[in-house]
Amino acid sequence: MEERTVSLIIAVSLVASLWVGGAVLAPPLAKEASAASSVTLKVLNPRGESEPPPNLAISGRVTDLAGKKIGLYWLGKPDGDAFFDRVQKLLEEKFPTAKILRYTGAFDIGDGLAAKVAKEVDTFIYGVGD
Repeated sequence: MEERTVSLIIAVSLVASLWVGGAVLAPPLAKEASAASSVTLKVLNPRGESEPPPNLAISGRVTDLAGKKIGLYWLGKPDGDAFFDRVQKLLEEKFPTAKILRYTGAFDIGDGLAAKVAKEVDTFIYGVGD
């Protein structure tokens, strides 16, 4: 006999024995279930629950950039420095009294640098991209 035929015969034999065995065992189990009291199941959510972080209000917009300190943050991506050089030049042309402050660092600015920048500038441009 071929290997495939033997596998099929074994599978059919297994299904038949489970069916016959299930039919033989089913009546006593059914009698026990009907004689027992009702069962209540409690379903739990495995994801857990946690409080969301507090929402922070959006800062108000700066209405005029004249005389303001503007922070430019570059995270070090290739050619981002050329992009921010151009942004700085355009800002200086349009708002000659504005002061541009440049910052460079990782994608996550971090609490320490964020606090420093917040004290030093009136508004901030954070650049990211590929």
